[in-house]
Amino acid sequence: MSEDKVRLGVIGLGGRGRYFARAYDQHPESELVAVADPDPKALDRVRPAYGDRIDYYDDLDEFFSRDDMASVVIASPDFAHRDNAVQAFKYGKNVLLEKPIAQSIEDSDDIMRAWNEAKTVMTVGLELRYSAIFVAMRELVDQGLIGDIKMGLAIDNVSVGGNYFYHDMQRRREYTVSLLMQKGVHTIDLLNWYMGGTPTKVYATGSLAYYGGNEANDKRCRDCDQAGTCPFFIKPDKFVMDYGESIEKQDLCVFAEEVDVNDNSQLVISYANGTSAVYTECHFTPEYTRDFEFVGDKGKMNAQYNNECNFVIRNKYRGTDHIDEWHPKSSGGGHGGGDPLIQQAFLDWVRNPEKMDIEHNIAARDATCVGAAGELSIESGQAIDIPPCPEISF
Repeated sequence: MSEDKVRLGVIGLGGRGRYFARAYDQHPESELVAVADPDPKALDRVRPAYGDRIDYYDDLDEFFSRDDMASVVIASPDFAHRDNAVQAFKYGKNVLLEKPIAQSIEDSDDIMRAWNEAKTVMTVGLELRYSAIFVAMRELVDQGLIGDIKMGLAIDNVSVGGNYFYHDMQRRREYTVSLLMQKGVHTIDLLNWYMGGTPTKVYATGSLAYYGGNEANDKRCRDCDQAGTCPFFIKPDKFVMDYGESIEKQDLCVFAEEVDVNDNSQLVISYANGTSAVYTECHFTPEYTRDFEFVGDKGKMNAQYNNECNFVIRNKYRGTDHIDEWHPKSSGGGHGGGDPLIQQAFLDWVRNPEKMDIEHNIAARDATCVGAAGELSIESGQAIDIPPCPEISF
């Protein structure tokens, strides 16, 4: 194992990309050497932080062609993931790809085939798998305390949905496609993980029930006469994400006519092992939590995650009133401690590729495909089959 620092670059300098750039620049085992973004203004925003220590690119071919930078983080907008990742693998790069993998089953599978051909390291940014509560849930499931899981339920309660997704271009389907992927893929991945099976079919319903309306498409918070009372008022120059990054954000009205991205969805997922699960997502609830329920042949597990890291897991058992309860503690960092751990995992896998968690990447593809199939099901009113993942032969 080499003790040299991992030299890497970051593509996409939105809030998440800037977060990754800073995290790896400060990490003792890595060296940030370059950033890339087609928008010159995005490059200019980060120059004061790094100066001449790194290089700046608006041309991805020039960025990827560096032979002294074997690893890249792709934090570009979701619609660019397919092209960016395929290009990175053609240049033989190791890739940390932000979630979701892509915005369709077909594009996700293009990425999987490109990775399989490149035979390099890939990590997908599903950092919640590393959060203390979800690691503890995995351990408890593996211990068999509630037996074999037969049915599952996961709920994304997203109180911040309006502020996160409906002030800017993410409120339009032509850009986002579906929040089932942009937001839901984290929780869908965890649901699939505990169900222990490969998702094969999805039936879904959904609607735009709260956001959108009759307001002008160019109406902004900064000019609104209801700014003092509207729960969705934001300051566009100082918007803080749940992983702590302060970003500039558009402040378009969440009740504008052009809003067409569903704000609630309900999915029924079938798995190859004969089990089934339900996933629901709502972007206008009063709380911001992820809630889980798993029913096994010996008992039931309930768990709740929130950003304040007040984690709780409760098990009930068949034939008894006894309840076990656990309160896992975050190790610190965004996403319940998951952010720094997945960043470390990527560095570890780059140094020791044989340790790469190939199943994690296949599961990330499956979670994206569930979201994509869910949106297709909502549109068509039909159940949608999920094709098998392309062959991965590491």
